[in-house]
Amino acid sequence: MKKNILLVVTAIFTLLSSGAYCQSKNNLSVIFGAAGNDILNPGIGAAGYKGEGDLIYGFNYSRNLTKSFSIQTGVEYSVNNVLWNYEDAYNPSFTPQRASIRMLSVPVYANFTFFKYLFADVGLTADFETSHQSDEIASDQSGIGFGMGIGGKYNFNKITVFINPFFQLHTIIAFHEEGGGSLVDAGVKVGIGYNF
Repeated sequence: MKKNILLVVTAIFTLLSSGAYCQSKNNLSVIFGAAGNDILNPGIGAAGYKGEGDLIYGFNYSRNLTKSFSIQTGVEYSVNNVLWNYEDAYNPSFTPQRASIRMLSVPVYANFTFFKYLFADVGLTADFETSHQSDEIASDQSGIGFGMGIGGKYNFNKITVFINPFFQLHTIIAFHEEGGGSLVDAGVKVGIGYNF
């Protein structure tokens, strides 16, 4: 009887511990980021802008397709501050104006893991400016953008922490007919995720 109980207990512990070594396929992460930004404005005589930084908050979900390749998506909210500092020689009373570009972004990235702790990600984002006014100093940034980054991550059993320096260019393809510059930002995201 004692042998049977010992055998059953050993079998249960073996099954439970083998599950701990299986690689999780899904990850849900909370992220926070900060970046420098600017508005790239094509054309001679275009308005001049100075970026005053942005903050990013969000959730990301990734699905491992192989040991080193995953697809990730999520929802990110960013607040981008810019200063319109264009000087007009014909208007000496011009005063710089500030704007806050608030966007909801849905990234779809390919993520490549290498050397176990490093990764690179690249893909497209669908950006939706949430508070654009017709008299805003910057054009509507809603559209399709591009993003890429490289970073490091470390797993503690079911928990992953990561740091991700990144670059993003918004409105490569605009959702509107209004012309104007594209918001660009580069910075660092940090996050913590749960693997399941």
